[in-house]
Amino acid sequence: MVLVESSSLPFVRELIHGGKEIASMSLLKVFGLTEAEVKEMLQGIKGGIELVYLPCFPEIHLKVVVRGSDKEEIETRRKQTEDAIAERLGGYLFGRADEVMEGVVGRLLREKSSTIAVAESCTGGLIAHRITEIPGSSAYFLRGVVAYSNQAKEELLRVPQSILDKYGPVSREVAEQMAMGVREGSKATIGIATTGIAGPTGGTSETPIGRVFIVLATEALREVKQYDFIGDRHGIKLIASEEALDRVRRYLLGI
Repeated sequence: MVLVESSSLPFVRELIHGGKEIASMSLLKVFGLTEAEVKEMLQGIKGGIELVYLPCFPEIHLKVVVRGSDKEEIETRRKQTEDAIAERLGGYLFGRADEVMEGVVGRLLREKSSTIAVAESCTGGLIAHRITEIPGSSAYFLRGVVAYSNQAKEELLRVPQSILDKYGPVSREVAEQMAMGVREGSKATIGIATTGIAGPTGGTSETPIGRVFIVLATEALREVKQYDFIGDRHGIKLIASEEALDRVRRYLLGI
């Protein structure tokens, strides 16, 4: 079988195409859709291409492969295919090739001359870690606060004790105060905050494991969203960090 794949198949392809076959490939990165949803949105994409789905939780990576014997022609077809895919996926397509979500966010922050500060509870510093993995992030990342306890939320982020007592630490009200507190304290353009229950214990019928509140705050905006993620502790933390970064990306792009 190795002999067939290494010598016979290229020979057959050469006979079919009338010349040595070459391939052009690219990698597109998607967040916010399942693989099934991506496939449904891309139904009917044609042009003698291969679409290879590469799940990479919490993202979907899509490899576009175009084969032929004329380099210029297959590059043109690949570019046309990428444009068609981008048009269909819209804002769910966030990167290409070796781009990562935190790198895309960093580039946009630079382009918009914006800064960011992060207040984290359930994500435990993962968002700040990802942001600072990008070289030069000190140009836009001002502060990261991991406020796990109620005392830390009150002392470091100025969350009123009355709000903590009334709504509990895993609530939209507390998440909003966290985002406002870290943004105002650092004087950043954008404040992002997370609070939730990553499990495997701590959930209740009212606040189940996977419940996470993420808030994006600016001087004029308070955007609070509730999520109910599914997975183990690591998976919930990872997807929450990705969702938070994607929220910043979409805000900066205006989508």
